[in-house]
Amino acid sequence: MSEVYFKPAEDIGPEQTQVDQIKDLFPKISPVKEGDLVAVKIHPGEYGNTTYVRPVIVRTVVDLVKEAGGIPFVTDTTVLYNGRRFNAPDLISTAAVNGFTHAGMGAPVICADGLQGDDSVPVEIDGDILSEITVAAAIAKADSMIMISHCKGHPASGFGGAVKNLGMGCLDKEGKTAVHEVSQPDIDIEKCVGCKKCMKACPWDAISVENEKAHVNYDICKGELSCLGSCNYQAIVPPADGPVRLQERLGEAAMGPVKALSGRIGYINWIFDLTPGCDCFNFSAPTFAGDIGITASKDPVAIDMASLDLINERMGHEKKGCVNDVWGIDPVIHLEHAQSIGAGSMEYELVR
Repeated sequence: MSEVYFKPAEDIGPEQTQVDQIKDLFPKISPVKEGDLVAVKIHPGEYGNTTYVRPVIVRTVVDLVKEAGGIPFVTDTTVLYNGRRFNAPDLISTAAVNGFTHAGMGAPVICADGLQGDDSVPVEIDGDILSEITVAAAIAKADSMIMISHCKGHPASGFGGAVKNLGMGCLDKEGKTAVHEVSQPDIDIEKCVGCKKCMKACPWDAISVENEKAHVNYDICKGELSCLGSCNYQAIVPPADGPVRLQERLGEAAMGPVKALSGRIGYINWIFDLTPGCDCFNFSAPTFAGDIGITASKDPVAIDMASLDLINERMGHEKKGCVNDVWGIDPVIHLEHAQSIGAGSMEYELVR
């Protein structure tokens, strides 16, 4: 059974700020040793998003890493879809707009998977589905890592926390494709009007329009479904079992960074601004539950399970159902698969 430390939002005030809470939690979960190159893994938010983890929280962690004798760098990876984080220059520029700069963080901001998102290290994980996964090089080659995850909903996994940050956010484009490819869509020809919006939305040129109908080239489609939101006619049809199959792979892929760093990772979940969509969205929708607080652990599965339980408890008090209701997806699936491959345990003790 893993320990998960919890600082409730209700305790926040002039004598105990979020910064104070982070300072209290950090020593309990830090793997940092003197001289370590330490990845501080964040999600800086897409351009237009406003609910990502605040820069002051990240700066606090950076300072604590330095105090522990580590050499920190703030990092994230490129994405598969069109946006302002598709390559390293865009990612670092977007991070700067959202407040994550060398000057502000007191540490360099680095794109972990390189200029084009293909700088990685293959890691054998021996999963039931995935035998190996490609982990972003700057993360795989670090000595230790502090992962700061914003808990929120997600249209593919139901929930995003530490496990998703590992099994998606720490991978290069090839690794992300290995997780996403089970979501390659079909085209409903009867509904398609040949408007070409899906074709323009796909950064991989995987969609063409012939005879006024869209067609998918499955040899190059990544399954990231940026095309889905572009269609006003419901002609893009993702597979019905896509979320379950993606979560199975997501859970297994989480083992990649865990194994690459020999488990030397500390996890912080920031459970505020519980938006339905992830920080990859270029907007922030209204929250589906009130603020919870901050959890911290050495176990990514336990911290997510505890975070989910705390959110569901709050939603129950607010008579808003549970996290499963946000997208109609059970997020425990990817936690179960992360547990089954050895990334962590769903059994936890909440320490207040």
